[in-house]
Amino acid sequence: MSRARSDTPRRAPPMSPPPEPTVRRELFGGAVSCDFPTRWIDVSDFRPVPDNQEVWTDADRDESVIFEILERVEVGPSDADGAAVWFFDDLATINDASVASGLSAVETTRHLTAHELPSINGVFACASLCVGTSQISKGNDGVDKRNAVRVAMANVRLPEFGTDLLVTLNRAITIAKGSSADAPRAGDGDDEVGAGDLILRVLQSLRIEDWGLFG
Repeated sequence: MSRARSDTPRRAPPMSPPPEPTVRRELFGGAVSCDFPTRWIDVSDFRPVPDNQEVWTDADRDESVIFEILERVEVGPSDADGAAVWFFDDLATINDASVASGLSAVETTRHLTAHELPSINGVFACASLCVGTSQISKGNDGVDKRNAVRVAMANVRLPEFGTDLLVTLNRAITIAKGSSADAPRAGDGDDEVGAGDLILRVLQSLRIEDWGLFG
């Protein structure tokens, strides 16, 4: 028996959004460089930023990326499990939204390979990525005005220099009613490129131009 032909047109698979425009940026006085979305602007242009940090933001989405050079943490992080998970919970606790409280949750975690970090291949001991969500109040907003924030955190361990390199992408998903956050495009990013994918794109382009930065 022959199968009846259907005249219903086949639905085309959804198309992936085109890559957004990027530009090469210098960080830490040129000691580090990587490719950024052109929409990110340097926070140090309008407020002080600690010397061990680089902070860039897209205010329309309430999205920011923070590069931090930290003294290596010897107690707590388990390299076997991926130290990024420990740093994620530590940041959530600082933001009064610890994982234990239920206000933050880890969604995915994994190790990063040398292939994914080509510009620092063979130098770092291990690297990991953690993606999760946190319910965080903005600035002086009360605890009843918590915004849902996607947090993607990558950690690169550099024991030779006694250093942890931490890269954190914070992206608002929803803004609480009455919050001081003014982000007309909050949540748009997850519809385009996931926070974990975006931070990986940045990391894949990251190049250490001067290892003297780490002492």
